[in-house]
Amino acid sequence: MYSVHYDEYDPSAAGEFLTESRLVNEGFDIRIEHAHWSNSGTAVIQAKSSCLLRLVLPTPARRWSPFSDNKGRFSDLSCEFQPLGQALFLPRDTEFQFCHGVSEYKAMICLFDPGIMGPLAGIQWQWDGCLSDSMLNLESPYLRTSLQRLAQEVAAPGFASELHTECLLTGVALDLHRQFLSSQVTADSGKLSPRQLRTLREMFETEPEHSSSLKQLADALDMPARRLSEQFKNTTGLTLRQFAAQARIRRAKSLLLDSKVLIKQISYQTGFLNPASFTAAFRKEVGMTPEAFRQMHR
Repeated sequence: MYSVHYDEYDPSAAGEFLTESRLVNEGFDIRIEHAHWSNSGTAVIQAKSSCLLRLVLPTPARRWSPFSDNKGRFSDLSCEFQPLGQALFLPRDTEFQFCHGVSEYKAMICLFDPGIMGPLAGIQWQWDGCLSDSMLNLESPYLRTSLQRLAQEVAAPGFASELHTECLLTGVALDLHRQFLSSQVTADSGKLSPRQLRTLREMFETEPEHSSSLKQLADALDMPARRLSEQFKNTTGLTLRQFAAQARIRRAKSLLLDSKVLIKQISYQTGFLNPASFTAAFRKEVGMTPEAFRQMHR
């Protein structure tokens, strides 16, 4: 019923996923899944029509590195990759960047839409402006215990299993609401929404060689240019110029993984006037030259 979009920057690093058990109802799709990555890499995961919960489950001694080697970040937040907790949460309509090593683990993956689950249908579930790094490491004892019980129910369904699962998931959803939506950011808060940030990021990263003007960006969001500049700084802590520079470097990193593309070509494709200015900007942001970055990722 529900799905997430999973896309590796390098297809050879794509993971393998085996579903061991599954429980599906109108408002949720929960799986016990075995995941295996034989190569390190970076992927983009998009939670579209549903929220996503992941709980890493205890397993016997692993053949590969533990899940704690893996890191992630929300694309709409300007922050470094951070270690992922045993339990994490991705709201619907969000994009998540996942950096993994050679690893193998078993996890419960829960896709759900609280807006159509009976007891929760009358509650507002607007996640815009509420993204938080703490979603990548849920530390609430109640949440962890409830997720563990969910995993047990999916692995070994009992009497009235779907009803029991919906009750557990209702409690989980309400606790997530209390943590992340109780002080929900409104349109008048002086900050941009995740959708607005995503629009800006796509404008910069789709064609970084064609830098958009402030007016073009403001027109895309249907707001005055000055207000855009102020709200962007309030939301990310960065200026639009700094954000654009980071977007160019992220694009350059992706292109550098392909050894067939000359560094000179990459400099022009990412909007730099010449290779020298590209190398200087890349070294300042990453701490090494483009050549060194390419060698390290061969």
